[in-house]
Amino acid sequence: MREPDGGKSAILAEAGGISGRAEASRRGHQTWTEWLAPGTGTTLGEIAVLAAARSPHQQVEIGENARFGRIFRLDGVVMSTEADAFILHELMTVPMAVVHDTPRNALVIGGGDGGSAFELLRIPTMREVVVAELDAEVVRLARDWLGGIHQGALDEPGDPRLHLAIGDGLGLMEAFARAGRRFDLIVYDLTEADDGGPAAALFSAHGLQTARRCLAPGGALSLHLGPPLHRPDAARLLLGRLRQAFRHVAPLTAFVPAYGALWGVALASDALDIAAAPAAAIAARLRQWRLDTALRAYHAELHPALFVHPRHLQAVFDSAGRPA
Repeated sequence: MREPDGGKSAILAEAGGISGRAEASRRGHQTWTEWLAPGTGTTLGEIAVLAAARSPHQQVEIGENARFGRIFRLDGVVMSTEADAFILHELMTVPMAVVHDTPRNALVIGGGDGGSAFELLRIPTMREVVVAELDAEVVRLARDWLGGIHQGALDEPGDPRLHLAIGDGLGLMEAFARAGRRFDLIVYDLTEADDGGPAAALFSAHGLQTARRCLAPGGALSLHLGPPLHRPDAARLLLGRLRQAFRHVAPLTAFVPAYGALWGVALASDALDIAAAPAAAIAARLRQWRLDTALRAYHAELHPALFVHPRHLQAVFDSAGRPA
């Protein structure tokens, strides 16, 4: 195992995220392949393994290649990379934050790489971000190796607004619900709902209702839908559960290069119709927060387009169960 440096990938910095393959090859490399659906998958190659650990919960690995920089993988599934983690981290946090207008506290379930926490801590109204990560080993390795993703959010000592809670996310939410603890924003930054992993219970009807109980009035929840074109049944099932629990459910999509697929995210709220928010109001809020030029993926003009889908994909989303 190499010594950690806590910073951005040297390969990505020196190679611009594109070249530099010869260096990776000289150090030895692996090829990581995962299936999106039967008969189709995605492969990342020329990966140097920087760190690996088997925790009581899962296999945790940090790799690196010239194209994606540092790569974070759990049980053989790529979670995030330095090169493109910002895409989903921004889309799972900022749209619902700007529509909420003044979010003061947020709960991240999962998110041990620190990327969602970083985005939430950039919001000037934010007073507290709780990251509930099941696996302490994920946080340890992320601190050492994934500084290019968390941008210092996980550093010690760090931002006093950030609080880490190691343990079961569903159990923590149940405790919060019983205690009357409420959050303006909840982010499910988790492995996928249909992978059978330790996070699967959070996507059950009970798990989603528990999240709803933890939302403050006017609050919103975001979560992964997975690749809806490769796994339409999983997207339908999860959207159906969300629509039974929340008044407004807005699916959005973005292409994530490291995943090799169009990826789905759902934003859910009883009070906020996030998809209908006007671009002018979003632009004004982003300027006020000084995020209008700081973000790399999300911007005001993109907001309405996120929720417009080609007909074949809209048919998948529309066929999900709706409340009677």
